Amino acid sequence: MHAVLRSTALSGLVAFFCSSLTSLASAAAIINRRDAAVSANEWDSVLQGEKGATCAELAVIFARGTFDEGNIGPWVGGPFRDALVKKSSGIKIAVQGVSVDDYPANLAGYVEEGGSSSCASSLGQAVQKYVSHCPDSKVAVWGWSQGAQCAHKAMGQLGSAAPNVVALGVFGDPAGIWQDSVDYPAIPKGTTLLSYCEKTTPDPLCANPTEDFPTDPIAFMTRLRDIWQNVESTHMNDAQKEAVGHIIEQLPKQLLQELGKLAKDISEGHLRRWMLTPQHFWYGIDDSVATAADDLIRVYKDLY
Repeated sequence: MHAVLRSTALSGLVAFFCSSLTSLASAAAIINRRDAAVSANEWDSVLQGEKGATCAELAVIFARGTFDEGNIGPWVGGPFRDALVKKSSGIKIAVQGVSVDDYPANLAGYVEEGGSSSCASSLGQAVQKYVSHCPDSKVAVWGWSQGAQCAHKAMGQLGSAAPNVVALGVFGDPAGIWQDSVDYPAIPKGTTLLSYCEKTTPDPLCANPTEDFPTDPIAFMTRLRDIWQNVESTHMNDAQKEAVGHIIEQLPKQLLQELGKLAKDISEGHLRRWMLTPQHFWYGIDDSVATAADDLIRVYKDLY
């Protein structure tokens, strides 16, 4: 009986999303992967071994969140990069995003792997290569959302570069709701954890939600879709406003490929993992990135 009910629910969900895709296919703007609002490539000259490439004093690598465009994304990575540049007077900083070729930042990496393993591998390799060319540079590893999970996983893939990593920074870290499924590596000795979670208007992926969500798959996803279609955009920058359209398009499209996992997580009490509400995306809007930039600069200065 339960199998029949689940099959009926999932069939209805497929029909719901298929009809949604027809009206939403043109909703998202396409953002170039090297657009300055969503990408940072300041490690490239070092990683590519260019003659005359200079080393940063503080090299920062950022793993973007699910659905993010570019290699750092418009929601958190771009604003964090801007805040860091503004507050780092006197310190030579280089910011880099995890390769889009290695890390698609899609829903599958989040719900199937508890954070993309290919992202962690790419991030770890980039840090090791950068430090091999710039052994005196200090490195900070950052991530938001699925990117936070990637950053955690990368702590086990730093190799001999681990002593250079002075900070692990995470926004909206979902690791707590995945710890019964994923064994994240320990943070290396000497690496400071900097973690930011919105608790006033709770981010469901790192704080207890105050809003009840339906436990029926169709009703849950209808609710999530409606929230995003009616999201308040007054305080968003232009790249973030464009990104809303991208989420509205990609959310149902990618969920079509993850229906079985959604049903399984609902039955096992893991609905919070799917609560990708706007509150989870606010860290680049509510000044959290400015606080984080101040904290990272403090950690760096405390070394000297």
